[in-house]
Amino acid sequence: MQLTGIGEFGLIRKIRKELGKIQEKGVVVGIGDDAAALEIEGGKLTLLTTDTLVEDVHFRWDYASSFEVGWKSLAVNVSDIAAMGGSPLYSLISLSLPSEVESFKVEDLYKGLKKAASQYKVNIIGGNIVHSPIFSITISLVGEVEKENILLRSGARKGDLIYVTGELGSSRAGLECLRNPNLKVNPKIRKFLVRKHLLPSPRLKEGRILAKEKIATAAIDISDGLVSDLLRITEESKIGATLWEEKIPFSFASEEVSKEVGISPQKWALYGGEDYELLFTVSRDKKEKIKELDFSSYLIGEIVEKEDGISLIKKESGKKIPLENKGYDHFKIIKEKA
Repeated sequence: MQLTGIGEFGLIRKIRKELGKIQEKGVVVGIGDDAAALEIEGGKLTLLTTDTLVEDVHFRWDYASSFEVGWKSLAVNVSDIAAMGGSPLYSLISLSLPSEVESFKVEDLYKGLKKAASQYKVNIIGGNIVHSPIFSITISLVGEVEKENILLRSGARKGDLIYVTGELGSSRAGLECLRNPNLKVNPKIRKFLVRKHLLPSPRLKEGRILAKEKIATAAIDISDGLVSDLLRITEESKIGATLWEEKIPFSFASEEVSKEVGISPQKWALYGGEDYELLFTVSRDKKEKIKELDFSSYLIGEIVEKEDGISLIKKESGKKIPLENKGYDHFKIIKEKA
């Protein structure tokens, strides 16, 4: 079967099944979470994650600067570490570059990387550069977390409450502004949304608090979309989930853009992706503790039986409708364009 048939996550499941047969001693968390975890001395786990941004797939030069690409490429990896409750430490940078790329573009890329590394206390310690017909950047990031504090996708249980750390859909609205520069949108709102898309801010502090205070039972960062990433939690935890439409947060800014293009802001909140907020579950007996935290969060649903699947309770009718996985998928999106 071609990759367009099974999609990105179907491919990952196949790889995971094959490599699971040879998982080595010391691997605490392998394929299937935001980062892998290795057991080391001193009661801590080493976290390992990697991600690639490819020209014309993840960004376009007609709307993204090389500084912004550099920032974002490191920030999205830091977000994976945040979702595990850890702290980032070291990074390797691998570049694939066409020969016609101007040197200043690479220099600006590293200015963005350096700025993000300084913000999130990451040491860039090496990397690799190769010739390629397409520009891409791959980040490998090493972090750490206390063994007793690690957050996984597999800890959610029936009755747990579902939270997100911030409003959703702003990044997708920002992408819409970049793709359609003639949209009639307030300049300040446009600037805010574009920044959300090009310069994401991973919830590192929030992830550490959720882990150290032992509040979250499961967590993931929202990169592919709320529904798609919630599906990752339900798969790993072997449960179902119900979302409440009226509780899902989206910004006034994204609502203005969605009205301009005739799309529901709820749709972008559910499926837009690249918000890099944390999606996490909490046992009901810790609901009050959430209110004491020094960061905002939104209660958006609850964990239910696996047989119930993932559903949304509509605001007006109260009707429960099943949710499909329409989030970002590298291979299925190719199929849709074909």
